[in-house]
Amino acid sequence: MSDTAVQNDRGISAERRVAERKSPMLRTAKVVCQSGEYVCLIRHISQDGLGLSYLHDTPPEARIILQTTNGLTYPIERAWEGRRQAAYRFASDIAIEEFLHEESPFATRPVRLNIAAEARIADGQMFAKVQLIDISREGAKFESRGEHPQGRLISFDALGLPQRLAEVRWQDGQTYGIQFQHPLSINQLAEMALRLQPFAAQIPDPVGSKQASARAA
Repeated sequence: MSDTAVQNDRGISAERRVAERKSPMLRTAKVVCQSGEYVCLIRHISQDGLGLSYLHDTPPEARIILQTTNGLTYPIERAWEGRRQAAYRFASDIAIEEFLHEESPFATRPVRLNIAAEARIADGQMFAKVQLIDISREGAKFESRGEHPQGRLISFDALGLPQRLAEVRWQDGQTYGIQFQHPLSINQLAEMALRLQPFAAQIPDPVGSKQASARAA
């Protein structure tokens, strides 16, 4: 084999190694923090970690849980952050191919945020306060003491979300599932999640504060 061919093979191998280390992607997921659950976009992934983008400020917590649309969860720790984006390290080894293809015995479904908050529905001439359980771009689940027959068209309203028409699709006791006539945009879902679950104030690091005071002195 000629020197040129060897160099070409080495170049191709290097490119493959880089591709294996960092695979670009754009996939919707969610992060679970102490203050709540938030929408995120997976920008790229490597064996060591991944880059996430947000549609609002970056969650302040350094250690959070990433959950993909197939229901699998990954503990991650922030390495650095910028404006509405951050890089995280995986807490343990992962299988890149499984992550990329989201292989799981569970069915893949749209990102659903578990949010406990008050909401309001209008069913005909009746207005009722209900307890939101979770919400996605396509619909929501809530608890209500009222009667909302399957197939009924209702109006749904929650803080940070424009009033929307939805159809009651199922009932299980006092728990109801509704489907929006017009899905939320990913931005609307992200903004609503942050309004209903504001980030908790960060607690100052006493060690860091003492060091900063010492440097100032």
